[in-house]
Amino acid sequence: MDNNNLLDELGKGVGKFAAEAGSDVGDAVALFDVGAYPEEQQELLKECNRRIEEANSKCRIAHFREEMFAKGLKAGMYFCTFDRDEKMLSFEFNDETRQMLGYDGIEDLPNVFDSWVKTLVPEERDAIVKLFWDSVRAHRELPDITHATYRMQKKDGSIIWVTGAGRYIRRPEDGSLEIYMGCYRDITAQLELEDYLKIIEAIGRVFNFSLFIDVADMSYRMISTNEFVEKVPKDPDAIEFLKRNVDASVAESFRKSLYDWLDKDKILAALEEHGSTSMEFYSEDAHRWFNGTFLVGDRNEDGSIAHIVYGCMDSTDVKLQNLAQQKMISEYEEKVYVDSLSKIRNRKFLDDKLVYEPCNAVVMADIDLFKQVNDTAGHKGGDEAILKVAQTLERSVRKEDVVIRYGGDEFMMVFFDITKDKLENKLSYLNSVVKEIVLDEAPEVGLTMSFGAAVGTELVNNLIKTADKALYESKKKRDTYTVIEI
Repeated sequence: MDNNNLLDELGKGVGKFAAEAGSDVGDAVALFDVGAYPEEQQELLKECNRRIEEANSKCRIAHFREEMFAKGLKAGMYFCTFDRDEKMLSFEFNDETRQMLGYDGIEDLPNVFDSWVKTLVPEERDAIVKLFWDSVRAHRELPDITHATYRMQKKDGSIIWVTGAGRYIRRPEDGSLEIYMGCYRDITAQLELEDYLKIIEAIGRVFNFSLFIDVADMSYRMISTNEFVEKVPKDPDAIEFLKRNVDASVAESFRKSLYDWLDKDKILAALEEHGSTSMEFYSEDAHRWFNGTFLVGDRNEDGSIAHIVYGCMDSTDVKLQNLAQQKMISEYEEKVYVDSLSKIRNRKFLDDKLVYEPCNAVVMADIDLFKQVNDTAGHKGGDEAILKVAQTLERSVRKEDVVIRYGGDEFMMVFFDITKDKLENKLSYLNSVVKEIVLDEAPEVGLTMSFGAAVGTELVNNLIKTADKALYESKKKRDTYTVIEI
């Protein structure tokens, strides 16, 4: 799933959710006073501050934080730590959070995750908690910085709106989540347009180009701009102005999808449902990738959307970084999870990645009388037989399905979307096509295979034993298949 779809999924239901990559800023601000915490936590907090200082050189959020939480403003803050399996170890509030929510101290609102859950509005609680854990699970696919706006319930039962920013701090050696920290503030009293615009402008500064748009007539105020936008003739309607930008600089292959996306009714519907809507595109003028995003600006007293924010962010560095990470992962998996002889997945891949995945069918197979193949063609011929069988099996499945060298001359096939009838047709085909394999080392040696299949919607691990049983039945006759339906 790409980042746009992922953010869309995370934002469904409750609150507004967005994320951004970092950029260079001129200074760094430590977010924790180490001396204010117990001695046993100070080393962790020192490391936290060190990484924050490094991240600040890349993170656009510094602008946002400076406007919203610096200059004397009191901000609620929290941080939680995770072990290397990304299970939460600790959760902690600062005093400003308790004051903001009307609690008297740590005894009144303890430093546990359930305390935060308790402060959420009851009818929105499950959705917000799910949003939190979904973002933690997907943190490797997200940029460093996330923004969220949602409601919280004070001790006296009153409801406030909070907006905030969080940062993922990952371990440099393996990219696992070590600390998630963030800060938020009460914006309930700032929903009047004049005060809210200050926040919108602060958010806008993280974008290369941004607009604050009046939904009533689609007039707009430019928050931030760039040299490419400045070359485009202005239009009083924000959507038409954005379309002119598309015509002027966006690669032609992206234009139709952007035109479809730039529809007022579709944008407002997406904002009501998800809180944001985004689309990625390539600029031929800038030779860069960008991510355009619409967010809710503010609402009228009746709850309808009064203003929306459009922001355009350079996503090239994040895209390149993701490609580099994917390449590293691919190279790692090539070494660890690919069988050196057959060039298909190995038993370790099954054990590490596949055994607890749901599927529709598991097939166990082996080459009939393989010892005779080795005796006749030699071990070099035996290796060739294993390689050519693996290639034949691999060509017969969809890219979503998996072929594994289970061990020796035994193979496994895992199908994620197949019916019993289609599987039987496939196994019949494989019985015939294996016979067509010709060994360069020993052309006179013919190959046949036996297949045993377990069919049913189950975890892979739960189908292996049945597939083995089916293979045992096939081996009694050889050159055939047996299918057992669960």
